[in-house]
Parts: sequence; C-alpha cells; structure tokens
Amino acid sequence: MRLGDDIGGPSAGLIFSLGVYDTLTPGSLTGGANIAGTGTISADGRVGPIGGIQQKIVAAADAGAKIFLVPPANCDSALHADVTKDDILLVKAATLKSAVASLKAYAQDPSADLPSCR
Repeated sequence: MRLGDDIGGPSAGLIFSLGVYDTLTPGSLTGGANIAGTGTISADGRVGPIGGIQQKIVAAADAGAKIFLVPPANCDSALHADVTKDDILLVKAATLKSAVASLKAYAQDPSADLPSCR
C-alpha cells in the first residue's frame, strides 16, 4: 500500500493505519486491489466519523477504487453518494481490526460477504 504525500489530517487515520499495518506485515493486505476509505482512528483502534463522505466516495469511485471503507456513523450518509453498487462497494469499518479482516477477505475472494452499509 502506498500513501501519497497529500494523505493527512484526522480523516486519514484509518487509511494511514492500514498503510502502516500493511508495511509491517508480510504480503499485500489488499492483494493489489485499489481501495479507499476514511475515518478517524482512536488509540484503541475504533474508527470515527468524518465530514464530506459522499464527495470522498465519488472521488474514490472515479479514481477506480473497488472498495470504500466507511465509518459506521457515516453509513447513512454514504448510501446517498452519487455512485452505484457496481461502481464501488461500501464496507463498514468499525475498527482497524475489522477493516483488516475485510480487506484480507476481499483479497482472497472479491465476492466475499463483507460488512456493508445498508
């Protein structure tokens, strides 16, 4: 996982944490899949809400991301982003641990049943 120099701020907490995890563990966490997401991260690994979720999802879909990790508190708003289920999969990420599990499952099987915003 590569993070650009433009990744920063509290809403990048989850993605930054996943980047660190991926760097420190063997293999590729995403299996090469183009993923995106957002969320603050607490010291105990809980993913917190952010602003601008709909715009971030549209931008991620436009950039080719197949999965977007969504903080649970943002799921209702995320469902109103101007994208279709075929464009991008909205995966609920309550914790860093659950996000890692979802990404590993997706890397093994892109049709895996992942926790989603509904």
